[in-house]
Parts: sequence; C-alpha cells; structure tokens
Amino acid sequence: MLTIKNINTYYGQVHALKNVSLHLQEGEIVTLIGANGAGKTTLLNTISGIVPPKSGQILFSGTPIHELPPTASSRWASPRFPKAGRSSSPFPWRTISN
Repeated sequence: MLTIKNINTYYGQVHALKNVSLHLQEGEIVTLIGANGAGKTTLLNTISGIVPPKSGQILFSGTPIHELPPTASSRWASPRFPKAGRSSSPFPWRTISN
C-alpha cells in the first residue's frame, strides 16, 4: 500500500534522511522509534508532502505521490495516518493539567 524507495531529504545542506526504504501493507501498524534528531518527523513530513524529498520515490497503492503538492496528499491520507503536527489524542477535550 505505501512504499518508500531510497528517499533522501535535506534541510539546506543537512542530509536528514539517507536512502530510507520501507513497505507497509494495508492494515499494518507501524511505530517509528528513534532518538531525538533521528529523522522520525522528517520521514512523516516527507511522506505527507510537507518536506519534499531530493530523490527517491513514495508510492501509495502503486501511484507516485512524492511529486504532488501537500494539499493533494489529503486525497489519499486517512484518519489512520494523521498528518504530522496534528493531534490524534483519543481525549481531545483533556489537557495536560487535568
């Protein structure tokens, strides 16, 4: 369903993602784990189209999406894949203080 092939993403001269590849099947649950600065958020931002990859491919159901503008990615995104920066809290009415 989602295939990432040799993605390279940069912030200016900083090579943030180096040849990242993975393949996710429909219904699969995946967790990204890593230290601060490991590239977790950059990977999600790249998949979402917020940060474009310099090279590589992102395919959703076989369709290339890495060249689409971020607004177009909302057509294929689903609630199971919340976009980076959006809260997916099961209790949105609760705050940290309560």
